[in-house]
Amino acid sequence: EISCVTGVQTCALPICEVYRLHRETFYLAVDFLDRYLGLTDSVPKNRLQLIGVTCLFIGAKLEEIYPPKLQEFAYVTDGACTEEEILAQELEVLKRLNWSLSPMTPNSWMRTYSQIIHGPKDETKVSFTIPAYNGLPFSRVMQLLDLCMLEFGCLDFTYSELATSALYHIEGERVALAVSGYSWPEISRCVRWMSAFVFAIRERGSPIQIKSFHGVLPEDSHHLQNHVVDMSLLERATSRLAEIGRASCRERV
Repeated sequence: EISCVTGVQTCALPICEVYRLHRETFYLAVDFLDRYLGLTDSVPKNRLQLIGVTCLFIGAKLEEIYPPKLQEFAYVTDGACTEEEILAQELEVLKRLNWSLSPMTPNSWMRTYSQIIHGPKDETKVSFTIPAYNGLPFSRVMQLLDLCMLEFGCLDFTYSELATSALYHIEGERVALAVSGYSWPEISRCVRWMSAFVFAIRERGSPIQIKSFHGVLPEDSHHLQNHVVDMSLLERATSRLAEIGRASCRERV
């Protein structure tokens, strides 16, 4: 069964694409949402949309040069949330998170790893200010991470473990371990969990494409959050997870 929180996160993806928000904005919003819910008891289901759009509102203000206006965030909820409610919820989220608003997200880890992989071989000359990596390989890894972040099982792992495991599936074990500093035993459980999502993406067979956006340079397009995953893809991945779980139970018996 897909949780209500997953539904909120899935709805955030097309909103990010419509307003051309960055990947980091989406991942900040997911982090704020997960941490807020983890620190809050008994959140009614009818408040999840308000909390979700508020977390996206906060993430956009932090990450975007020109974030959408408050009224635009209220508009996308189709009347479910007012501007006043979003502002009140914003203060509640900020207080609950103790104003800790600068996590190293999975997207941040992947950008760091990609810079190391494709940057100068001399580690003393690696620059983290100018991107040195191609957008397509990066987008393939991020498609996998986007899908994984919609399943609550991702909370069992750190953001760096998730990024390293996604890199493992796309670029291979040698690259993933070399750039992350992890050993295989440290990421093996996350890699196995993530295999169900890799299976779902490969089963669909639609290759990732970098979308073009008016007014955005082609070399920057892969940093915008594209709407590349959906509920049907997530349902296939969770079904695969259940199949793997049943097979493991049979083996133990």
